[in-house]
Amino acid sequence: MYCFQCGREYVAEVSECVECGVELVDEKPTPPEEVGGENEPQVAYELFEWSFEARRMVDQLLTGEGIAHGWQGAVLIVREADEDRADALIEQAETAEGPRLDPDIDKVAYGMEEWSAEAQSALVDALGLAGVAHEFDADGDLVVAEEDEERVDEIVEQVARRIAIEDELGEAGTELEGLALSDLIGEVHGLARKLDRNPGDAKSTLAMVKQAGTLADVRTPFGFDSERWAAIRQSSSAMVGILSTEDRDEDDVRGAASALHEQLAGVI
Repeated sequence: MYCFQCGREYVAEVSECVECGVELVDEKPTPPEEVGGENEPQVAYELFEWSFEARRMVDQLLTGEGIAHGWQGAVLIVREADEDRADALIEQAETAEGPRLDPDIDKVAYGMEEWSAEAQSALVDALGLAGVAHEFDADGDLVVAEEDEERVDEIVEQVARRIAIEDELGEAGTELEGLALSDLIGEVHGLARKLDRNPGDAKSTLAMVKQAGTLADVRTPFGFDSERWAAIRQSSSAMVGILSTEDRDEDDVRGAASALHEQLAGVI
């Protein structure tokens, strides 16, 4: 099974992409550079404001019609020769997309000027997964029902926090699942407990720098909330940073170890 958008591959028993939160497909996605012939013109559709589910609908409609296509993040790539047919299917998916705002209710707007296209896409996906009706006005502002404002505030804060952590740490490059992941989490958890009790333990310090460094580079595993995992990555990275400082303070080591130990206690 595959995620149509990020291309991540899963075993058959998995039904949802842990990164994108969308149902998987059984056909391997085509890399965008392989859509069409070598010198064949392409057309790109920027669908950042669409939810993952809406993009998946477009993907499945295109697949059903046998139209070659690929994805670069939230950008859909098709052959120029298929543009008219792709336009029709995109319009069909747009008509069917998600809950719509009632035009007669009170609404609130969120300025998106400081949000990148990728960040807006992540926010739209989160709103879609939460079932919150939304739209963008002519100024590009996000518009939601006034009655959903408190809920949207929480989602905006969660997405912003996760993006800030990912910007700070960079994109994770290690994939771990199952026993290998459990062993790593268990080891870091145990080392954190040792350093909380004895922040000057040289052997535990060396082991923690290596293992927490690995944990900080692990992509969100299947079944984990992406925001929660981002916080674990951040704490692991902070732990490594403190231990790598020659004049580190034992209270700082103890505080970082205690925080990391507490975070991991809920996942082992």
